[in-house]
Amino acid sequence: MKLPFMPEAWSMFLPVLAGGGFLLFAGSYWDNGFLIFIGVVVLVIAALILNFFRDFERSAKDLKANQVISPADGKVVIVKNEVEKFFLKKTSVHIAIFMNPLNNHVQRAPFDGKVIKKVYHAGEFLAAYDDKADLVNEQAHLLVELKSKDKKSKAKGQIVIKQIAGLLCRRVKTDVEAGDTLSRGSRIGRILLGSRVDVFMPKGFKSKVKVGDQVKAGVTVLGEF
Repeated sequence: MKLPFMPEAWSMFLPVLAGGGFLLFAGSYWDNGFLIFIGVVVLVIAALILNFFRDFERSAKDLKANQVISPADGKVVIVKNEVEKFFLKKTSVHIAIFMNPLNNHVQRAPFDGKVIKKVYHAGEFLAAYDDKADLVNEQAHLLVELKSKDKKSKAKGQIVIKQIAGLLCRRVKTDVEAGDTLSRGSRIGRILLGSRVDVFMPKGFKSKVKVGDQVKAGVTVLGEF
């Protein structure tokens, strides 16, 4: 049975847990209040690490075939029409979602489609909510050709999904590859320790979210075609 945590959880959680347990044991053995206090603090940090790396199953209910769901948990910080400069090179609906360290950091496919291209860009580590983050930060891009399972769907064209590293983040993990088929709500990757996910939707997409809204990956409807 798969435990509901990211693969990276154990390499960070277990050493911290062991360290906290050792400090707590040593403090109790030598009756040292300072060691006991530090041990408790380290155990709290271990619990926070495990919370950060959670990866529970999710599924949205009663979705319509033309609806697009959020690729990430967090707060919507951008909703505007602008030119996507790397792949689409035309005016698109840009939605950016900022994730703080307490959000779930697993990303999910916003719609059905096929990955046409996957590109990684090394870069800086500005705060993820910075306006320039999508241009200069470390990031991974997915160019996806939309393909609805409903033949009557108006969804067509290509979208771009960007996983953008933040101030604390030093890892962008993208599990899917060029040629892979995506199902709406399926996992596509993860970003560690505070970051941002941007999505550029083609003409015909109607956003249902606004700046300041809280969204959940695989659950919240961003909009529809």
